[in-house]
Amino acid sequence: MNPNQQSVCPFVNMAQRLLGHPPASQEETRWRLLQAAVEVFAESGYHAATTREIARRAAVNLAAIHYHFGDKAALYREVFRLPFLTACNGFVSLDLARANLREGLLAFYTWLFPPGAEEDPMLRQFMRLHAREEAEPSGVLGDAVVQAYRANHEKMQALLCREFGLTAADAEVDRLCFCLAGLATVYFHGGRNAVESLAPQLVHGVPAREAMVARLVEYAQVLIAGEQERRRRA
Repeated sequence: MNPNQQSVCPFVNMAQRLLGHPPASQEETRWRLLQAAVEVFAESGYHAATTREIARRAAVNLAAIHYHFGDKAALYREVFRLPFLTACNGFVSLDLARANLREGLLAFYTWLFPPGAEEDPMLRQFMRLHAREEAEPSGVLGDAVVQAYRANHEKMQALLCREFGLTAADAEVDRLCFCLAGLATVYFHGGRNAVESLAPQLVHGVPAREAMVARLVEYAQVLIAGEQERRRRA
């Protein structure tokens, strides 16, 4: 990575949003390593990727990986946490006091199924990375992704509790939370290959993906209305 590339490093821009100020030298090194790691892991997979190549692309010495992350496995787990950070996640940062149900669902599905993903180089890298992990499990993630997703689950719980007039989530709220997430996950996890083979027009191009997000919001509203009706009759 040359100095001109460093000045426009998108992960450093993300760090600035998260920190509220330009990252210091050590912080900047950490974010450059994360960006390089996303690229290398997406291209090569976990097992074939080398820390030497990651350090080379980040234009730092190899010891920086150990200093900031410990080892390759810890770096890989941190990379998988990135899409869940507030700077990347408009749903978690949404103010529920100001947002109505449709706005909340739109933020959720836009984060989960971003219409511009295929046009954004870094989002494409994340998609490749997840596809590789799906096809060639690294064995090092453990529950890292589950824990990273926790904030999204809790936010959806809060949104549904508000709609149902509850002070705390019950089993039916949790059931519905996973159901709402499941509406979208088929398009980028285990079912993506089936979608690509049987109905690629659903996921290719910004208009198609925008339409899919709009439909996901509509489907979710129907499910939530059904649960509200079930609770009224109970």
